[in-house]
Amino acid sequence: MPDNAEQGVNRRQFFKSAFVELTKVVLEFSGAKGEGSPKRRNYLRPPGAVEESLFNPLCTRCDECIKVCPHQCIRGSDSESDTGARVGTPIIRPQEAACRLCHDFPCITVCKDGALRPVGDIRKVKIGVALIDRRRCLDYTFDYRGAQTSPCQQCYSQCPLKDEAITLEGSGPVVQAEKCVGCGICENVCQTVNPPSAVRVFPIKYS
Repeated sequence: MPDNAEQGVNRRQFFKSAFVELTKVVLEFSGAKGEGSPKRRNYLRPPGAVEESLFNPLCTRCDECIKVCPHQCIRGSDSESDTGARVGTPIIRPQEAACRLCHDFPCITVCKDGALRPVGDIRKVKIGVALIDRRRCLDYTFDYRGAQTSPCQQCYSQCPLKDEAITLEGSGPVVQAEKCVGCGICENVCQTVNPPSAVRVFPIKYS
């Protein structure tokens, strides 16, 4: 059992790794692509998903997690729109339907293959991390007089970890990466009120 000091080091290493991953994808989100940039995973897994290198061998594509999802946010991947995902394995597309972080995690309960593992509570979920493109966000848009043109804050108000995962700086929402669980509710609501969404949730590495 690791002591508190070791847990602290592991936690710092995790978020350092997560920050590096997010730095790489933010250029893609803002429209800039480096030469020779490799294709990266553009899909999200359900809560409790193990590292991708383990997920594909473990998942038997039984569809049980898809069937029990009460919000129908888990879908089977297909080769056309989910490049790199093994066909039929469960994914989440937040712009279509975000994970609602069910308190009892039925998707994890029915997984008998070990691809989805218990997470304890919603704060332990790590589907991905949200990023906000401030150029598209209504809360960062001002007219020539410096007045906010169309305040929104929907991502903030509907975040299940409001004031933890998304906070406000003045009137603008800010994602706190180490608290964000990547459920995609912010991306989903932004797509509804201000398409195309100014928020994207990106998967991150756990190693």
